[in-house]
Order: sequence, then C-alpha cells, then structure tokens
Amino acid sequence: MAAAAGAGLGILGTIGSTAGQVMASDVQAKALHAEGRSVAAQAAFDETQQRRKNALMLGEANATGAGAGVDISSGSPLLHELDRIKQSEIEALNIRRSGQNVVASKQFEARMVRRQIPFQIMGGVAQSGSILSTYAGGGVRAPGR
Repeated sequence: MAAAAGAGLGILGTIGSTAGQVMASDVQAKALHAEGRSVAAQAAFDETQQRRKNALMLGEANATGAGAGVDISSGSPLLHELDRIKQSEIEALNIRRSGQNVVASKQFEARMVRRQIPFQIMGGVAQSGSILSTYAGGGVRAPGR
C-alpha cells in the first residue's frame, strides 16, 4: 500500500513538474513576443525621429544656402542636397532594418521555446510511465517484505 502511495505521489510530482515547465516555456515565449513588439515600436520611433532630424537638417542647409545667395535649385548645390536626401533615407531604412532583425530573432527564439513544450510533456509522460512500470514490476516493495 505504501508503495502505491509512493508511486502515486511520484506521478503527481512529475505531473506538477511537467506542468510547471510547460507554463514557464509559455511565459518565456510570450515575453519574447512582447520584447519583439517593444523593439519594433522603438525602431519605428527611431526611424521617424531620424527622418525628422534629417528634414530639419536639410531645411537648415537650404536656408543657409539661400541666405548666402546660392541658387539651390540647380547645379552642384542641388546635387549635394539630393545626395544628403538619399543618405538620410538610407540611415532611416537602416534603423528600420536593424529593428526588423531584432524582432525576427525574438520571434525565432519564441518559436524554439514553444517547440520544447511537446518534448517536455513527453518527458513527463515517460517519467510517469517509468514510475508505473517500476511499481507494476515489483521494483518498489513495501518495508518488511
């Protein structure tokens, strides 16, 4: 009788441990998704700020050139402005891409954590089966027998 109780408690412990591992993995995956969303939001904000900063810088450069009497509508000043615009856009897109890379990494990590869950469950089932087979096979004997 004590052996059966021990086996039952062993199985209950295994179930509790397995459930805890599964819940921890689920929470970890949710945290990774939340972190990914936070990174995406921050990258979008940084990209917008970069574009804003670049627009202000270009406006200031235009005002300075116009104030100095330089015709900014043609020739070398126009080419420089186009080059600055192109470089500014490249910087903003680089910020976006960096954020996308981090988000993709977090999503991948979350998928890998979630893929562990079935194996954690199978491990718990196997451990419970081992406890039952030990009990059924007579490997656990009551004291005094």
